[in-house]
Amino acid sequence: MSTNSRFSQQGDKGFWKYGHLIFTGFYLLPLIINVDSFTTKQIIISLAFYIAFILLYLKAINCHSAGVTKLFVALLLICFSATFYTSGTPTLFGFVAYIAGYSYNYQQRIYAAIAIVVTVLLSTYIGDIGKIQYFLSVALILCAALFSYGIAAKREDIHKKREQESASQLEQLAAIAERERIARDLHDILGHSLSSIALKAELANKLNQGERYQQANNEIAQVAELARQLLSDVRNAVSDLKQLNLVSQIAQLKQRLLEQAFNVDFNVELATLPAKVEGIAGLIIKEAVTNLLRHSSTKNCEINIIQTMQQLNITVIDNAPCSSLNKGNGLNGIKERAEQLNGSAIFTCGEQFTLQVILPITTKDLS
Repeated sequence: MSTNSRFSQQGDKGFWKYGHLIFTGFYLLPLIINVDSFTTKQIIISLAFYIAFILLYLKAINCHSAGVTKLFVALLLICFSATFYTSGTPTLFGFVAYIAGYSYNYQQRIYAAIAIVVTVLLSTYIGDIGKIQYFLSVALILCAALFSYGIAAKREDIHKKREQESASQLEQLAAIAERERIARDLHDILGHSLSSIALKAELANKLNQGERYQQANNEIAQVAELARQLLSDVRNAVSDLKQLNLVSQIAQLKQRLLEQAFNVDFNVELATLPAKVEGIAGLIIKEAVTNLLRHSSTKNCEINIIQTMQQLNITVIDNAPCSSLNKGNGLNGIKERAEQLNGSAIFTCGEQFTLQVILPITTKDLS
């Protein structure tokens, strides 16, 4: 998961939990509008209740379900008590309902809703409320709305947690697949060369024992050359693993083809790619170029990498006759990587070899 995604999720979570607190200011409206009708004592006590409510609310919204009930009851008591000093408590009752919707399960919400309604009714008829119908209707409407809002917020949190768990599982699967890919690459790079080195070393030893020193020296020289070539191949493989930027990687691969006297036509049209698409695309293109370096007989090829709003299209053409297709680790690896993104990889033979890869790009990837 990228840093921007984490910040975005944290920002969303903050909005769901805290963004609506600005509306608790409606509790203060009676004090502001009718300030002359309140004594200094009433104003101080009303503000004290308000501050205590906000502090307990913040603690409740971040509390585990096991400990939220005490805070829920305390918030109800504050709302009930504050009603004797100001008629602005319908707003606070609504936020208590939000706590119930957000923190409790289905059965607990039923009991919490009953407790809220009973407390509102008691506050309405025991407190000194001038307009009972207005107070009661506003309180119940706000409670119903914010109760539903709390349920929606909880569902949103659960959904995001599941997304994070799924993303973590995908990252683990991608890491396993990449380890398998590295194992295949190392097998391809090291297996043949090390076998040749071992055989030539044994042959040199036998020639040396038979006093055929010139031939033995020739075999030893070939062993040294194979070792140098193997070292170069390993360094190139490590360099490719370190290469993260797709544009830079394409430029590097193009240079490798040109150094091997390839006549290559590159057509690249790229914008900003999602990280996971860019990573897999880089591995696929690298594998395709490696396949060209190993198997192209004419050294005449074409590579097209075109990005659209919906997908990334990768086409590699080797302009050489292709009578049969033997899918080794390289081609199978390309197909497996494309399927990681629900994409496709198609190989065709005939007058030329063609590889066509399609990697979908969704709106979710770009966010």
